[in-house]
Amino acid sequence: MSYQPGSQELLDSIGNSAVGVAADARPIAAWAGGREVRAGTGGGGISGSSLVHAARIAEAVCARRDSVVVVPNPRLYVTDAIVLSRFDYGEADRVMTLFTPALGKLKAIAKGVRRPTSRLGGALEPLAELRVALARGRTFDVVTQVEVSQAWLHLRDNLESAATAWYLAELADRSIEERHEAEGIYALLRRSYELLDEGMDSGRVARWYEMHLADELGVRPEVDRCVECDRVLEADEEFRWVPPLGGVLCSRCPGPPAERAGISVAAVKVLKAYQRMDVEALAGLRLPSAVEREVEGAMRDFLHVSLDRDARSLDFLDEVRRTGSRAPEGGPG
Repeated sequence: MSYQPGSQELLDSIGNSAVGVAADARPIAAWAGGREVRAGTGGGGISGSSLVHAARIAEAVCARRDSVVVVPNPRLYVTDAIVLSRFDYGEADRVMTLFTPALGKLKAIAKGVRRPTSRLGGALEPLAELRVALARGRTFDVVTQVEVSQAWLHLRDNLESAATAWYLAELADRSIEERHEAEGIYALLRRSYELLDEGMDSGRVARWYEMHLADELGVRPEVDRCVECDRVLEADEEFRWVPPLGGVLCSRCPGPPAERAGISVAAVKVLKAYQRMDVEALAGLRLPSAVEREVEGAMRDFLHVSLDRDARSLDFLDEVRRTGSRAPEGGPG
């Protein structure tokens, strides 16, 4: 016997109503006339009256709030995402590390994406913001649909901007845990990609990102007071940059010699600017190239200590800067 008109809708309503009584993630089952109905499977052989009876049973059970157990994590979900990294898997699949606002980073597999006929291949790319539909899996979540929300095409056209974007993505990857909310860092990475796409100097974007990433991680560099004695720094003294201590060391406190760890007053002022100024204002600063390099080295050293290792993509970025050679399509190896 076939379903009566509207039976699928009724099954869906049973599934929605009875979802609270399931103690695990198996398909919701309601018993009607001695027959098991699995919501959403589309099986046949059940009369419309039995379905109505099953719906009433489900409603009655769900009415007892004290006995309802909410099933967490529905199998299908949709999220914004940025691809942080990826690698080929099997004959035609690809595994990706996705960065999402609410779930942090997660591993997902796009099945068959490397085949020419794949519907996902053209959209599932790095250096873009995506809207991704996924199904939860045992090892990897499975990408089922994807569309590009922001392509940031100008970013890709400039070699140094693209290399910088890969570097920022690696810093995010190193900084966040899987399945932990990271909306602040996601917004920071997204804004940095927007700035690179708009043509802002890639070095300025990188320093702004590094400084605010450290802030998000709770390791903001101290550039106003001595990290040892907490004395306000004075412009006429000699400063030292000591990342293991957390920032600037004054001339009165013991520590590494200035010949090895010294930092100029100008560089300290620029570090303060990266902490306090709007990013749009930073874009208009006129700075000597020597000071820019000094600040870059200081922030690289600081993040090396904070993240416990250097980003591999720095070699890629430095090579692009040095030679202007064409970057590999997939980013740094």
